[in-house]
Amino acid sequence: MQERYEIRVRGFLGPLLRKVLGDLRIRTLPRQSTISGRLSDDDLERLLTRLDHSGVQMVCLSRSPSGAGER
Repeated sequence: MQERYEIRVRGFLGPLLRKVLGDLRIRTLPRQSTISGRLSDDDLERLLTRLDHSGVQMVCLSRSPSGAGER
C-alpha cells in the first residue's frame, strides 16, 4: 500500500538527483527542498537510503492523511 509522504531536505537538489527521483514532485524553497509523492514502505526506505548515500541531509519526514492533497 502506498502512502503520500513529504520529505524536507537541506539545500538544493541538483539535476542528476532530480532525474533519479523520477515521478516524485520536487520543490525548491529558501535553503531547503521538498520531495513529495506516493510511496510504498519499501520505496520510502530505498529513497531515504539513496538520499543518505548522496549526502543529502533530511530535515523532516511527514506522512499525509489518506486522500489529502490528491489530484
